[in-house]
Amino acid sequence: MKILLIKPETVGIFSFTNLVDHEPLEMEYLFTAFRNSGHEAVIWDRRYDITSLRKKLKIERPDVVCITGYITQQKLMIRFCSEIKKYDPHIKVILGGSNVEINYENYFGSEADYLYHLSGLDNLVKLLNCIEEKGSPDDIPGICFRKAGSWTVNPKVKESPESLPVPDRSFFYSNRKHFRYLCFRPLALVKNSFSCPMKCSFCFCTNRNGGHYACRSAESLVNEIASLDVPNVHITDDNFLVSREYLTEFIRLIKEKNIHKKYLIYGRADFIAKNADIMKELAGIGLALVMVGLESADDGELESYNKHTTADENLECIRILSENNILCAGLFIVHQGMKKADFDRLYKWIAEKDIIPTVSVFTPMQGSAVYKQYEGKLITDDVTKQDLFHCLLKPEHMSTAAFTFQYYRLSLKLAWKNRNSPLYSENNYFQSTLFILKVLLIRLKRLFSF
Repeated sequence: MKILLIKPETVGIFSFTNLVDHEPLEMEYLFTAFRNSGHEAVIWDRRYDITSLRKKLKIERPDVVCITGYITQQKLMIRFCSEIKKYDPHIKVILGGSNVEINYENYFGSEADYLYHLSGLDNLVKLLNCIEEKGSPDDIPGICFRKAGSWTVNPKVKESPESLPVPDRSFFYSNRKHFRYLCFRPLALVKNSFSCPMKCSFCFCTNRNGGHYACRSAESLVNEIASLDVPNVHITDDNFLVSREYLTEFIRLIKEKNIHKKYLIYGRADFIAKNADIMKELAGIGLALVMVGLESADDGELESYNKHTTADENLECIRILSENNILCAGLFIVHQGMKKADFDRLYKWIAEKDIIPTVSVFTPMQGSAVYKQYEGKLITDDVTKQDLFHCLLKPEHMSTAAFTFQYYRLSLKLAWKNRNSPLYSENNYFQSTLFILKVLLIRLKRLFSF
């Protein structure tokens, strides 16, 4: 069978920037798994290819279309289903990705044929073979499908990333100029784990893989890194800094294989604060940037997020990263209980530190531990607003407009202060303006040819 793999265009504010553009690793995994099973697959990255959907379907003539995306792309994915079925109702449509995995019920009103709510790929390959053989997916775990006019939900199973194939990166190498994280370009992604062992209340990633954290062996990870013809690698774990023993083995293997690359990771402040020696060794093998959820400078706020970290640990984390010349991409949250003075205090605290900040609005994202607590208080049910940059709860001390103004005022002040950071060294006003114009032209064309 022939499968068209659709990576939807970015929805939201980041679609107007060229600061962060990741390779479509999920599509490369699908491409590899399907090819290994004897099928033909084509990756269609709509972030850069502006061919209309109807024309692409006419060119590729797929038997199956697989679409993945985040919660902000939910409406777009549902629209794809409708348009594909209008073009040819015989094409089978499978939806997957993190949002489908956690919130598959959101897609019951779509025209999709199947929803895949697992992290691994073995059972998705089984589904594809089942479609080819015109069989029934009754016994395939992790599949939602229509049966007797209603949706049947097959149970989840716990999986390990060790079962994933080594991805074919021919698409990446043909398009490497696009893929970056700020000044780190070209940048490859490496998936090392499913879920996260921590339970931060605002994060839904911890509920992936049925809430079961599973990690590859350090040897498997390092072997894949060694095979990459790229200078920068982002290890995509929601938290890579979990175990001293694992990291010690990772460092040993990187040295043993004489690998020289720069690494970007996510990590926790408390681990960094308590493991200065490990951080120094990681810096020695190329760790260049840590995206760390500092969230707040207030212990009470950190406790409310179930972070199990302290403001003092945040300070120690910043000191250790700075001491080892590791860029600290600090992630912060502003919440609806803040007053103007709180925004000003947060700016002062961040501005005095050696960090590159990103500030998000507290968002009870669907699938997170706090969503049910706030579900009835949301001021909008528009999923495209669940991008961490919109106010979804009524502010306690000001209007929504005033809160939004304070949030963007804070973000712009911090961006201006850090405009000369090495992270943004390859971005200038001329380049950014050209990119925004390009995005606007792409959007205008798609208005007339979806």
